[in-house]
Amino acid sequence: MSTITRPAVFRVCVHQLALLVLGTAVALFAGVNFGLSIFFGGLTQWVPQTWFSYQAYRYIGASQADNILTSIYRGEAGKLMLTASGCVLTFVGFDDVNVLAFFSALVVMIIIQITLVARAVS
Repeated sequence: MSTITRPAVFRVCVHQLALLVLGTAVALFAGVNFGLSIFFGGLTQWVPQTWFSYQAYRYIGASQADNILTSIYRGEAGKLMLTASGCVLTFVGFDDVNVLAFFSALVVMIIIQITLVARAVS
């Protein structure tokens, strides 16, 4: 049994998703296209980050070092591919995307994630 506790990254993911849903609900008052652009921008950041968190923190302990490293590489490659796929799917599948809202939401979600992780660690 491992004495190392699992980090709170999944709780951060849940809080981040809740903030995205709340932000989308508020943005929908400005217009459907604006709200959907915010939602897809946030989702384009949230899905890959959640995938990376799952991959990076699957294994714990010094005896799992090889598995941890492999999982981090797999998680980072998947994160890159999921981010690119999210952008492509949004711009191909959603004709009236508000580009500024999309990328603003993506950047804001990164800032939210960094802030929540910093609070969870301290």
